Amino acid sequence: MEISQVVLCKQLFGEAERYLVKGGPISQGLAVSMAQDAAELFLRAVIKDLHVPNQKIPDEFAKCMDYIDTAAEGKEEKKVPFRGKLLELNKARVNFKHYGLVPERADAARLVGYAGQFFEEATPRFFSLEFSRISLADMLTAADVRERIKVAEAAMANENFEEVMGSCAEAVEVAATSILNSLKPNAGLSTPFISRRMQDGLGRELADELADYIQRSVDTSSRGALMLALFLDVNEFSRFKAITPVVRRLAGGRFSRMGMQLVDWQNSRNAEFAIDFATRFAMAVDARMSSFSLSSSENSDPLASVSPMPGLRVTPASPANS
Repeated sequence: MEISQVVLCKQLFGEAERYLVKGGPISQGLAVSMAQDAAELFLRAVIKDLHVPNQKIPDEFAKCMDYIDTAAEGKEEKKVPFRGKLLELNKARVNFKHYGLVPERADAARLVGYAGQFFEEATPRFFSLEFSRISLADMLTAADVRERIKVAEAAMANENFEEVMGSCAEAVEVAATSILNSLKPNAGLSTPFISRRMQDGLGRELADELADYIQRSVDTSSRGALMLALFLDVNEFSRFKAITPVVRRLAGGRFSRMGMQLVDWQNSRNAEFAIDFATRFAMAVDARMSSFSLSSSENSDPLASVSPMPGLRVTPASPANS
């Protein structure tokens, strides 16, 4: 069963929906093209488990549907659903790609919707799974990030939106800390040690305030730069931070969650967004870090867990810095 390919279909279809939301002629054309690509990838995943005597695997989109319908041997429940709508989607994609004919916004929305209908019907038909239950988290290489998103998805099914927000915040923090630690943008900078060294001259309260200011400034700038480097929408990151709690890693790898958001913000719409954003964020980190293991990076530095600010490494003062 080519379920991993179906996971890719869902990812590609999600990109189609995001391009549709962006609006504009190019985005509308790309949304339709991606939706069709996702549908075709799905059909080819189905074909891998089928065999039609005396027929080779087809190259054309419409013939892929013919191949599947032939293999169904007259069983309606094994044939391709919404065939006519898929053909219309494919025609729009050809018109955009080969002739520069851009679909109107309403038409693009309708065509992308056709692909969504197809996935909702075809996924349980051919793979005995609900399309909505397929998790993109399965594509993540970092176990600690993947597990937190899985927890969020399970909480979503139980409408425990507070847990969704918290687990997603932790997943993003683990992924962000891992890539920032691998780059070591703040090596040698440790606000606890700065605070201690300043207390004698400035007083404890003022020293702590200054250290806290440095900590928050570096935290904000590091995350902002990371968002730009990952090619993610900064506005989406701002929304994510607004609806999720602040999380801090404690000794032993546990997290504390602070500043839980208003109950009114803990709803299905925000929870779905949180899971979607956390998953895309983690996947973007995966893509940039390639074979580097997020989990091993997070656990490689025993002092990282006691840093009050994720992303900063606690470096003991050396004689040269004393």
